[in-house]
Amino acid sequence: MKLLRIFAFSVIFVGVASLASAQDTIALPRGNVSGFGTFTATASDDLDRGNGFGLSGTYFFSRLIGVEGGFRRQSFDVAGSEANALAGGELKVNLITANVVVRMASGNVQPYVSGGVAFYTNDYATDPVVVAALADFNFVAAESIDNTVGFNVAGGVDFQASARIGFFVEGRFMAATADSIGGLTDEVTDITATIAGTQELNVFTVNGGIRIFF
Repeated sequence: MKLLRIFAFSVIFVGVASLASAQDTIALPRGNVSGFGTFTATASDDLDRGNGFGLSGTYFFSRLIGVEGGFRRQSFDVAGSEANALAGGELKVNLITANVVVRMASGNVQPYVSGGVAFYTNDYATDPVVVAALADFNFVAAESIDNTVGFNVAGGVDFQASARIGFFVEGRFMAATADSIGGLTDEVTDITATIAGTQELNVFTVNGGIRIFF
C-alpha cells in the first residue's frame, strides 16, 4: 500500500505541474500503440513475484477521454497452500484488459489514469519435483487454475519526445480470484481424487516502455 500511495502522489504532482506550466509544444496525439516490460512489485501471499511483457493500444475520442486495450504475459511461482489446495508449481497468465483512460494534461508530459475489466487465461503446471516424486508411487498430479475475470486500475505518465515517439511509466493494480483444483490420479486404478480451492491473483506492477503516437 505504501508503494501505491507514493506512486499516486507522484502522478498527481506531475499532473499539477504540467497543467501549471501549460507547455503545449506538441499537439496531443489521437492515440498510441505501446510495447512494454512489467515488473511485479507486490503480489498475493502464495504468488512469487513474476516479470513479463505486454502490448497495448489507446484511442482518444476527445482531448481527455479514450479507451485502451492491452495484452500482458506474466509467469509466477505458486506456493501450495490450504486455500488453493495445490502442491505448488508455475502459473503462466495471459491477461487481456479493456479500460477507459482519462489524461490530465496537455503538452509533452501527459499524466493519465485508467481502469476497467481484466480477462485471465491461466496455464498452471505442477512443480516437476513433485511430479517426479508422485510418479514413483504411480500417481499423477491432477491440478489446475481456472480462467477468470477481474479488474485493473492504473496511473502513469506519458513523456512525448516528438510528434510520433515517446515513452511511459505506470503503476497498475490487477485483482481477480480463480477457482483451483488440487488432486491426484492413481495410474493403477485410474481413480482421481480432487479438492477445490481458490487462487488469489492480486498484483501491483510497475510498467514502462515505448509509445508510438498517431
